[in-house]
Amino acid sequence: MISNHRPQRPMRSGRLFFRTYSSRGTRLPSLGTTLPKFSFPESTADIKSITSSLDSLLNSSKDVTIYGHLNRKPRKMSVNTFGELRDHNGDLTQIIMTPQSTSSELIEELRSGIPEDSICVTGKVQLKVPKAGEEHLRSWELIVEKFQVLNKSNEAASQLDKLKHSNPESLPPHLRYLQLRTPKLQDALRKRSQAANVARQTLIENHNFVEIETPLLFKSTPEGAREFLVPTRTPSKFYALPQSPQQYKQILMSSGFTRYFQIAKCFRDEDLRADRQPEFTQIDLEMSFISDSDQVGAVVEDVVKSIWEKVAVKPIYRPLGDDLLEEVKKTDNTNSLSFPKISYIDAMTKYGIDKPDLRSTLKFVELSKIFKSSNSRFPIVEACVLKNALSNGTKIPHSFKDNSKYPGRKPIVIGISTEELKTGWFEKFIEKGVLQFQEGASQGQLAEVLNVEVGDILAFSTREELPYENPTSLGRFRQLAIEEYPNHWRRKIKESSDGTIREVQDPSTLFVASWVVDFPLFNPPEEEGSERLQSTHHPFTMVKLEDYKLLESDPLKARGEHYDLVINGVEVGGGSRRVHDPELQMFILKSLLKIENHEELFGHLIQALSMGCPPHAGLALGFDRLCSMLIGSNSIRDVIAFPKNQAGADPMVESPTSVPADVLGNYHIKLEESKQS
Repeated sequence: MISNHRPQRPMRSGRLFFRTYSSRGTRLPSLGTTLPKFSFPESTADIKSITSSLDSLLNSSKDVTIYGHLNRKPRKMSVNTFGELRDHNGDLTQIIMTPQSTSSELIEELRSGIPEDSICVTGKVQLKVPKAGEEHLRSWELIVEKFQVLNKSNEAASQLDKLKHSNPESLPPHLRYLQLRTPKLQDALRKRSQAANVARQTLIENHNFVEIETPLLFKSTPEGAREFLVPTRTPSKFYALPQSPQQYKQILMSSGFTRYFQIAKCFRDEDLRADRQPEFTQIDLEMSFISDSDQVGAVVEDVVKSIWEKVAVKPIYRPLGDDLLEEVKKTDNTNSLSFPKISYIDAMTKYGIDKPDLRSTLKFVELSKIFKSSNSRFPIVEACVLKNALSNGTKIPHSFKDNSKYPGRKPIVIGISTEELKTGWFEKFIEKGVLQFQEGASQGQLAEVLNVEVGDILAFSTREELPYENPTSLGRFRQLAIEEYPNHWRRKIKESSDGTIREVQDPSTLFVASWVVDFPLFNPPEEEGSERLQSTHHPFTMVKLEDYKLLESDPLKARGEHYDLVINGVEVGGGSRRVHDPELQMFILKSLLKIENHEELFGHLIQALSMGCPPHAGLALGFDRLCSMLIGSNSIRDVIAFPKNQAGADPMVESPTSVPADVLGNYHIKLEESKQS
């Protein structure tokens, strides 16, 4: 029984309430009220199909049946009643009841309807009377003959009606199902589905891949982020949810499958932000008998180009020199790379980050031949100049000097507002001993290298010679500059047809791709005094053969066969050639990474490699990130049906939840007293 008098809990707005469905005194609903909810005519059309065959329907006078939801509160106008139906595509049409078309009972039922009622309507299509000045537009409406409410909506939906027409996120998060009815999220999830379908077709039909599912109940291994552990009824035994299918897919390469992929769920128990979720999806693939990582890259590019062509319906561009872009054609040779490569060192020295946004022309000028840093740990001095950023009397954006915007160190940012600052901006830093001129360096050399003018913003900083800080302080400044000045310092497009150069009208619709390669294979030990190196990506990445001997003499200088796909400053995918030699893999695990129980953790993989496993390589595309790009969103929450919030919770189903002590006992788990309160 539905009670309108006992609110179950307030909504997050503090003003809206649910109806309560009480279990006390429940009666079986009458057949008369239940039958229309389960017995209704089959749909014959949706709004799109009616629009595409409008002339035929107008000439035939056939009835059409449409399903959907009431989008707004119906309204009575003189003798007729008007409603608005929203179908499964999010399309809208006007429905009209007249005394001539239907019964007074059905008219009253429509009038009593509220937004989000689920309805079925049958009637005839007619052209709308156009408004003044819109005579050239042909739109239609439905004269309703039959009307059924398939399920009434909660009154809360009526109170939330205004919110849903602005931004889905305005709706309370525990009403995610109402958020998902909005056109924005409907379109987002449909595009996600299309992208998954295109990826599957491309991999299977174009490249002969096999889709194979790997287990979600895995074992705990040290691969970077914290894991989600799953208890078992065997004492002290736990599964771990996989951070990626990495080891399983390498084992598949030893199993005779030369080309594997899956659209895989992955799990990481880490701090959340706009581009992170505790559970996420990736297009995971692996290829065996690979002698060159470009073979993997060419397949991945085909997938990405196909998705952009068929789902985004927008081109992808690649950098051309320092200032231009050119469109990447889908017809480009699929056996070679279309996107350019940039080395990790070049990315860090020019842009201060290993995933540079190459829509912008901004890059750094190294000043180490002119200035010497007082801090021996950060010997490299570099600067970034924002030309004409202070034009029209604007001030330095607050974000440039906001400590909270920088994950680590912050650069020194100076507005060049006078001639004195133009020529002497560095003087106080010389006086304070932060900088000093190199022997033989001059102010004239500095002016020539920087070319600073009044009205510019200058940022300078120092960094390590081999930049492990990622982003560097100046790299983060560059990101902020691109955000603050979205239409400044942009590359122009060179048309492939005639070579003409044109400006980019809307940078947010521009997609620029590149590969970042030659990463350091290892990072320094996390703890001072430790000899245990850290894998830059994971322990199974192959060293570049020209750096092979460095594994013994100077492993921190060794580069890995790793490659990241970057689009618009976002890492959308990463992969590597793998170590398929079991002896080399054991050396890396034992001698360099100092993993004491490596046989217990990775013995299964070493055993598989030792059974004639062929050379192999692979990559994983971050499917959520890729889909968020397709819809122009900065948050992957918009392309995930039921995302977690920043606390890692699902407010709709109220997970995670506490578990009774007797249930925990089945898994040999007992909470500490201090943890139970």
